[in-house]
Amino acid sequence: MTRSPDITTSTELPPPPWPFPDLPDSLRFLEDIDRVHDASELVTIARRIVESGAWRDYVVENHEFRDYRLIFENEFTDIWALSWLPGQTTGFHDHDASEVGICVARGAVREWHPVHEAPPLDHVIAEGATQEGPLGYIHQVAHEYGDPAVTIHAYSPPLVRVGQYRERDGRMIRLPEPGRTRLTPS
Repeated sequence: MTRSPDITTSTELPPPPWPFPDLPDSLRFLEDIDRVHDASELVTIARRIVESGAWRDYVVENHEFRDYRLIFENEFTDIWALSWLPGQTTGFHDHDASEVGICVARGAVREWHPVHEAPPLDHVIAEGATQEGPLGYIHQVAHEYGDPAVTIHAYSPPLVRVGQYRERDGRMIRLPEPGRTRLTPS
């Protein structure tokens, strides 16, 4: 399949350094993840990371694009700290075969969900709040407030692919992208 030159694609990120760095004591519980988790269990994991305060060591601010750092991964899950500055957003996307649990560590993000033949529904997810994303979950996320806003995202199984949605000729199409991709709004 060839891509139309009028469609912007995401930028694939290199794999994380290996071996995985030692976890702080407050996050050692992640080493016990020994199976695939559903979205509600992933929310619990993300919330526990936020409550530990250890997420602060993974925050990176980048004024050019929304950035993120890997906190933990194994064959069952990968967990990320995402930093959001004003104007930073994703396009509509799904998480392919992965479920997601999100907890806001600092500030707030706005999330949109597509609705058939209607404007997208949106809501704000503020500090301490969570969001579950089961299989088939499609959303767009953007900075709402906080400098930066920080969210913790736990995926299971690990996020190998995403579907990035684009409009072409009045139709919405899904472009499969690698999971370690900087999602773009257009």
